[in-house]
Amino acid sequence: MARKTAEDLRNLVKSVRDKSFPYEKREEKERNWHQYDKAQVNEIADVLETMRDVVDIASSRIPEKKRGAGRPPVPAADIVKVMLMQAYFGMPNRVAQGFLRLFGEKLGISSEFSYKTIERGYDPERTEKLLDEVLRIMNEAGNSEEKIFSTDGTGDPSTMKVNYESKRSQQRLEREKSRDGKESDAFPHTKGKHDFQYSSLSAGVHTKIISGFFTTDDHSTGELSMFPDVMAQTASLCPQMEMMLGDALYSNRKICSIVDGYGITPYFLPKTNATFRAKGVESWKMMLYNFMDNPQEWLEKYHMRSLSESVNSMVKRKMPAKIRKKLPQRKKTEESLKINMHNLRQYSYLRHTSPEMIRDYRQLSPR
Repeated sequence: MARKTAEDLRNLVKSVRDKSFPYEKREEKERNWHQYDKAQVNEIADVLETMRDVVDIASSRIPEKKRGAGRPPVPAADIVKVMLMQAYFGMPNRVAQGFLRLFGEKLGISSEFSYKTIERGYDPERTEKLLDEVLRIMNEAGNSEEKIFSTDGTGDPSTMKVNYESKRSQQRLEREKSRDGKESDAFPHTKGKHDFQYSSLSAGVHTKIISGFFTTDDHSTGELSMFPDVMAQTASLCPQMEMMLGDALYSNRKICSIVDGYGITPYFLPKTNATFRAKGVESWKMMLYNFMDNPQEWLEKYHMRSLSESVNSMVKRKMPAKIRKKLPQRKKTEESLKINMHNLRQYSYLRHTSPEMIRDYRQLSPR
């Protein structure tokens, strides 16, 4: 076998980047359009039913706090149901109070409460544990068979005057024109303003259900610095994971070491200046040699990474409203609601289109 050199590696990476690599055509996946139509017709009813059941299960898993004297508080589960419905329909607090009258019975909510109660629900101490448990249940049920995950960063605007993808494209052009042209994990931003809520997530490439998630409104927190938390959460919620995919931004020894530390195989497209030197990270060298040994098979797995971008697109298309909250801790809750709402909706679709990929959440064992 001919010895592989760094020059061979760089030429291969260059052919992938300039799209001259001779790909073998992948078979087009068939879709059952009848089941997809059925999922669309029943979407609202299915999503509200799934939302009600999953929040109730999550609430039953969390020990109740001892209550002091005074008027009984509104159950956290009822508040979370309304907040998820609010994220689903994209409405402000006052309108959500009105929707409570319309869908309260469907959601299993026995009493009405004011928009101020909904507003206070965005404080993490009131609802964070419950939303975390909803995320866990959706992964236990929706990602139970998923073994391949992909990670990516995104941003949601807090004002209608800016667009994240436009800012990101502008950032890429400026980087290409710069002298070094180095990859940067910095998020795009408008100087002196908190125009975006920045997030990094991971999702199953077949289920499109989100498993790991980190969010902040601080643009100085880079995408790579979020990855350890995203990876840890993904490994915790989906212990059957075997592969983690990511674009060239993640292609460095430190990230490979983090992934390998969980016993997971990294798939990150090397940069054009990559070398085989391990520098103490064996998984880095193994990734590059696997890429060189069988680039067609390696790239076939790697390019499933684009599905995490599809997840970001799905979230933005289905929940296009800007970030309404002003306080950082409430912004995080708002983003968490979007992530959970995406999972609930996607699970409802998979029940019709790919039931073999998921488990029935009603059959999950209590924690």
